Amino acid sequence: MPSFQIRTDQDELMDDFSIQDHRLTEALEQLRPVNQFLGGYATTMAAIAPFLKSHANQTIRILDIGTGIGDFPEYIVRWAAAQSPPIDVEITAIDANPVTVAYAQSTLQKRLAPELLTKIKLEVVDALALPYADHQFDLAIAAMFLHHFAHDNAVQIVRSMQRVASQGILINDLHRHPLAYYGIYALTRILPAVQMVRHDAPLSVLRGFTHSDLAKIATDAALSEFSLNWRYAFRWLLSTISRN
Repeated sequence: MPSFQIRTDQDELMDDFSIQDHRLTEALEQLRPVNQFLGGYATTMAAIAPFLKSHANQTIRILDIGTGIGDFPEYIVRWAAAQSPPIDVEITAIDANPVTVAYAQSTLQKRLAPELLTKIKLEVVDALALPYADHQFDLAIAAMFLHHFAHDNAVQIVRSMQRVASQGILINDLHRHPLAYYGIYALTRILPAVQMVRHDAPLSVLRGFTHSDLAKIATDAALSEFSLNWRYAFRWLLSTISRN
């Protein structure tokens, strides 16, 4: 039985950049329904939708760190375009894996109309060395990404997010809990999950956070006036974003 007392440092297969074939791309595709049905998109939108609506008269610049397949930017631009009137967003979506970025680009070209595709700019960038100017973006978000990093690197990423975002940051990540672990373990064996997802999904929970873990990261990164709330299903939402 795994321990839930401290975060594991065991690496996920998705963090192995030498895996560049269908094993990676099929796993990335299977994260889309996970985010749809297990609260990934809803958790992020709970923090940014009120902000976007209250700033609908301007172009809102968003940095998405660890974008993976680019499904969060896709969801956001679709949502923004569906508002009345539409909300103008510009999203810079970054990932350190060139193979992932190339696949995300090809996927978005197939899934999005040209006018929405122009709203998303994909770049190969290391989250530990953000090359952007202070306050270059309005918001910086990281969804299902921070758990890939040990505490010190997670603090560095959060501090950098705060530096480049003038209006606030958002962290959407996993709650390390036995029910979350055994639940996703069962789901990835009942449903037709690929081997990488079967391996990484339960492990990502063990790399996830307790409330105190994330609060310590936020404090060490010198965040002020942050909120930290539990969301379905076994997710934490850490945010410094306000409506004003």
